[in-house]
Amino acid sequence: MAKFEIVENHPKWDQFVEKLECPSPFATSSFLKLVDTCYDGQSFTLSVVSSGNIFMGAALRKVGRHIRPAPPMTYMPLIYDKLSHRTLLDAQIALGEYLKKNFSVIHYISATSFFQDVRGFQREGFGMQVLYTALSDLKDFDIMKVEQKQRNIIYKAQRENIAVEETRDMEPLWDIYISTFDRKSIEPPYSKDFFMALPELGEKIRIYTAKKDDGRLVGFAAILLQGKCAYYYVSGNTHEGLSLGASPLLMFTILEKLKKEGYSYFDWCAINLPRLANFKLSFGSKAVPYFALYYEPKWLRMLKAR
Repeated sequence: MAKFEIVENHPKWDQFVEKLECPSPFATSSFLKLVDTCYDGQSFTLSVVSSGNIFMGAALRKVGRHIRPAPPMTYMPLIYDKLSHRTLLDAQIALGEYLKKNFSVIHYISATSFFQDVRGFQREGFGMQVLYTALSDLKDFDIMKVEQKQRNIIYKAQRENIAVEETRDMEPLWDIYISTFDRKSIEPPYSKDFFMALPELGEKIRIYTAKKDDGRLVGFAAILLQGKCAYYYVSGNTHEGLSLGASPLLMFTILEKLKKEGYSYFDWCAINLPRLANFKLSFGSKAVPYFALYYEPKWLRMLKAR
C-alpha cells in the first residue's frame, strides 16, 4: 500500500488543478475565496501527497466539525491525476480516514463525472448517492446534434434577431435572475453579493446575454471554464425571452463558440430535476452518473433510525 499524507491547503494546489485534463472550476482557489466572501463557513482543500507530489484531492467547506457545501458549490469535487486502480484506492482510503478522524459529519462530497471509481470511500464506510449530469462532447457538436423541437426554437429566435453578446455587467442581470425564480415560486440559490461578484473570477467565467434588436435584455447565461472543459453555472430569462426561445439560442451559441475555441467537453452541471434534464439533454448531451459521498458516525445513524 502506498504511503500518503494529507495536507490541508497545499501551496501547490492550484498548479495541481491546472495540469489536469478535465479539472473542476469548483476546486480552484479563486472560486473558493469568492464563496468565502459571501457565505459563512470556511473553504479549504485537502491534498493526498506522496514523495512531495499531489495525487488526489478535494475542495471542501467546513462549518464547525461538519463538511457542508455553500449554495454556489454545485460540486465539492474530488479530483485526481492519472493513477493506477490500486494507487487510487489507497489514496481514497487515506483521505476517507482523515475525514472521519477530523470531522463529525460529511454531508456531501461529489466525485465529478470523470471520477467513477469510489471503492476506497465505500470501504471506509461512506454512503453514496448516484446522481446524474449531462455531458456534451464538443468535438463533433453541431446543430444536427440538437433535438428537432429545440432546433425549431433556435431557428425562431434567430428570426427574431436575438443577438448573443458577452458582458461583465451583472446589475441588469440580477432582476432577470430574481424574476426567473419568482415565476417558479422558488428561493434563488445565490445571494446578491455572490451573484454580483461573479466577474471577479476573471478568465474563469464568461457571461453571455441575449438581446432583442432594440437592445432589450431577454436572457443571460454564465459558464465556468477550467482546462478543456466548460461548465453551465447560472442563467435566467424574462417572460418575453421564454416565448422567443432566448435560452436555447444562448446555449447553442455558447456551445458553438466553445467548440471553435478547442474545448472538449461541456458539463451541464446536474440533471437531477426532470424539467432541467429535458432541456439539457435536448442538445445531444449524454446522461453521465456522478457520486455524492457522505459519512455519518454510528451514533448518529442509530439516532436517526429510532
